Amino acid sequence: MMDMATTRNQIKQLLFLVLVIVSLLMVFWLLLSPQAGAAERQEEPAVLAAADTSECDERLVQQAISDYLESGGPGAARRSGDFELAATDSLSGDLVVAGGDVVIAGKLHGTLLVVCGNITLTSTAEVTGDVVAVAGRVKRFAGSRIGGDQIETSPEARPFLRTSRHRGKRDWDREWNRRYRRFTTSFDMELRYNRVDGLYLGGLLPRKYYGVANVGLFGSGGYGFKAKRWQYEAGAELYYGRRFRSILGAEIHDRTDSEDEWIIPRDENTAAALLLKEDFQDYYRRKGFSLYGRQHFGEDIKWTAGYRRDDLLDLENRAVWSLFGGKKKFRENPAIAAGKLVSYFSEFNWDGRDHRRAPRRGWFVQLLTEFSRPSFDSDYDFDRIILDARRYIPIGYGRNLDLRLRTGSSRGELPPQFLFDLGGLSSLPGYRLKEFTGNRMLLANLEYRMNAGRSRLHDLPIVSEFNLILFVDSGMTWFAEGNASLTGAFDDLAWNRLKTDVGVAVTDNDGRVRLNFAKRTDRGFDDLVVTFRLNRNF
Repeated sequence: MMDMATTRNQIKQLLFLVLVIVSLLMVFWLLLSPQAGAAERQEEPAVLAAADTSECDERLVQQAISDYLESGGPGAARRSGDFELAATDSLSGDLVVAGGDVVIAGKLHGTLLVVCGNITLTSTAEVTGDVVAVAGRVKRFAGSRIGGDQIETSPEARPFLRTSRHRGKRDWDREWNRRYRRFTTSFDMELRYNRVDGLYLGGLLPRKYYGVANVGLFGSGGYGFKAKRWQYEAGAELYYGRRFRSILGAEIHDRTDSEDEWIIPRDENTAAALLLKEDFQDYYRRKGFSLYGRQHFGEDIKWTAGYRRDDLLDLENRAVWSLFGGKKKFRENPAIAAGKLVSYFSEFNWDGRDHRRAPRRGWFVQLLTEFSRPSFDSDYDFDRIILDARRYIPIGYGRNLDLRLRTGSSRGELPPQFLFDLGGLSSLPGYRLKEFTGNRMLLANLEYRMNAGRSRLHDLPIVSEFNLILFVDSGMTWFAEGNASLTGAFDDLAWNRLKTDVGVAVTDNDGRVRLNFAKRTDRGFDDLVVTFRLNRNF
């Protein structure tokens, strides 16, 4: 009788969930369905606008062309004054703009050089070459893409370049100076805040490739003031080829690490910890090195395999301050199974999205594997595998369907720091943070996005700037026997244990700044969960 009652309750919950989703879809379809003929309406082609020419020394322009464009840019297009490339337009070849500001929203197949002006790259912009501002600045919005380097410089900082014009080895000097500038202008400051390091200040050298010796360098370094510890990462790579690049690399590190970057990015977590005394990541110390090889299969696909040797150490709460946290306390950083980790790993990435942080269409697939054995001289004995597959589908004028499947499995004794967690941000927002834990995981997310600016509400001055999202999330974690195989562990999957929530979100145009309202469906007495995000869930 109890089984029959349980089955009836599950059927009722399922029917109720379906009814809620259908009702919400009908309501939002009536409000946000595109106007008649909107889908067939073609947007007017954008105009490439040029304003009056500002004063800009022609000698400076020619010097910049000589220094930053290959062979002096004989085929480059020239513009004077303000210039705009709309999202629906594209240009092929290098572009030089003098004496005006430039806005790029479309695609430029080449290098962009602006002299005496500023550059703005919108979220839809793509420049396949370098982006260079001489006597100006570069402003980038999330989602913009640059295939080469981003360089900001001033005429006063270029005395060596002017003298190099009179040297006999002009081509060599120009190449050397270009590589020098790319190295010196790519160093960034890094700031973060969390409950184990407190305030961290440091510098970051993103991965850059220097063609003179086919070498790539990257690294970071800084100091955690509460942890009273220096952290660093330094690496070098040898590469061959361009589009189908082959890489051999090595790096050493001593840093605070986390398995929770997929839940919340580091910058957003810093804002939450610094302002609200909420730290959503868990941490441990990783000290060691890795050796690896990487193969690129075109622009979208790459595969990495390598060897790691790390000491994994516990970290404790150190920070107690936040700007608006009041008397709240940071939750304790969980203990880990400390020891020496020696492992072999691989990572497959296929990123076919049209934008990295605000995608509208395309695939993203990531497959991570790691194997550790006592026979490798490791203190651990486990295998683990994580698959994250996402699909972004435009289904109409101003509407999108976004899907994600994330699953994880393991063999052996998976250390606590590598267990799979669900609940809260980016997974099941209707539940508490990391409410469910196991050595197996299955998660599915669905979001139906509607742009109010392309609906019947487009005339409302405020509402038209937002997107509305209906979402459904369902997932579970569980513990399987340690001797179960990576795939055989799913034989124990019990579908009636799936945890599900439904909700509505209000977002900005890119869908990143969002206010979520989520409700779990397995019981009715829980409150509606409201969360504010600065990034998409996936």
